[in-house]
Amino acid sequence: MVSVHERLAGLDAVAWDALVPGDDPFLEHAFLTSFERSGATGRAAGWAGAHVVVEEGGALLAALPTWLRGDSWGEYVFDHGWANAAHRSGIRYFPKLTSAIPFTPAAAGRVLGDPGLISALVAGVEGVRQAAKASSHHVLFCNAAESEAFRRLGYTVRLGLQFQWEDDGYGDFAGFLGRLTSRRRKELLRERRMVREAGVDVRVHRGEELVASEWAALHRWYRNTQHQHGHEGYLPPAWWETELPGLARRALVVLARRDGVPIAGALNFWTKEAIHGRYWGADEEVKGLHFEVCYHALVEWALAHGVRRVEAGAQGEHKLQRGFLPRLTYSAHRMADPRLHDAVADFCQREGEGIAAARQEYLGHSPFSDSIVT
Repeated sequence: MVSVHERLAGLDAVAWDALVPGDDPFLEHAFLTSFERSGATGRAAGWAGAHVVVEEGGALLAALPTWLRGDSWGEYVFDHGWANAAHRSGIRYFPKLTSAIPFTPAAAGRVLGDPGLISALVAGVEGVRQAAKASSHHVLFCNAAESEAFRRLGYTVRLGLQFQWEDDGYGDFAGFLGRLTSRRRKELLRERRMVREAGVDVRVHRGEELVASEWAALHRWYRNTQHQHGHEGYLPPAWWETELPGLARRALVVLARRDGVPIAGALNFWTKEAIHGRYWGADEEVKGLHFEVCYHALVEWALAHGVRRVEAGAQGEHKLQRGFLPRLTYSAHRMADPRLHDAVADFCQREGEGIAAARQEYLGHSPFSDSIVT
């Protein structure tokens, strides 16, 4: 049986988490419902829940977190051009349906449970789409296998690029440095030295180690960073003050201190396989501090704790010279109007060719002395 739920809070957390693939922190019940409780998602926030689940005999078998959207903000797979093209053609683009993790460009699976039930989930989404008179369905930052499954169901696959660090048998941070070209190694060491010479101590903390004032500092830095970019941010104070401390076991926080006082930090979420960078901010500018807090300290910690991958968020060519190589990301899209679907498919084909070429170009400028290509 396929059913649709506006709020995930009404679903059993244990049953839901049993379906989460790959120990993904962002698909866990606690993470997704933290958005609901804080008001970051919901009808008023422009993220009306329409979560599709497949059940049999009362047992949850598969799920696809989905929202009915009236805009595209907070998705990180940009389709504003598609919306504009639809408008010029007299096709209504909003509302649309989006299966994603709100405000989170983490590249991982999006289908919970049995992947063989994707067609049943898609049928459920189609029922929601018709009832809501939505234009389309978008599955953002799914994995490669899922993108192919959606392609077989009539979706168009769109490629993207993220810069990610992966352990290639370095052993420790010195081993990682030893694989870089001499120039890049000297630049990285200089960045770390500038931070130390400025009297700043940078340390990585598990979320359980933080005290209330440090959680509050993370909120302040997030707010300041958002204001610098001219908007209020997607996550309300209630999420930072009430919900985030409850996610402490999944949080990995980098704090920079001068004379024991935190002056900058970054919030990350982690599993045994990967660290996912989310938000960074600072009270003052220190040369090299952003790179130390968001990249170097995390790579060093990952190597010391057997974590194989660091995903430092969307975009950022500057990550390449610090050992983060370009990886393909995937999303899947299906438009109800065949004219719009064909136009989007053509766009994605041409864009994908450009992205594949750009990736090869980036790899040609690898910071590694042995020109690793993966």
